[in-house]
Amino acid sequence: MNQHTVHEYLMKKPLVMITQPFGQDVDVYKVNHKMFATLAEGKEGQTDDEGNLVWWLNLKCEPDEAQALRDIFPSVIPGYHMNKRLW
Repeated sequence: MNQHTVHEYLMKKPLVMITQPFGQDVDVYKVNHKMFATLAEGKEGQTDDEGNLVWWLNLKCEPDEAQALRDIFPSVIPGYHMNKRLW
């Protein structure tokens, strides 16, 4: 999944608006002025094994569900610069 697919998916949710309060490199997705996701480029041009830019997606989550997902999937990690219980 690439950043365009993620963006399109998030924008199809009801009442979603996008802002950039942290700068042009970070899209913040909100419903009723409450943030539920962020999408940003990885650190300084970070790329994957195929040379594609790495994107970071932070999603807000119930604490117990977040921990369960981290236990199951190694790629699910606490949110960068976020409350580690909820992101």
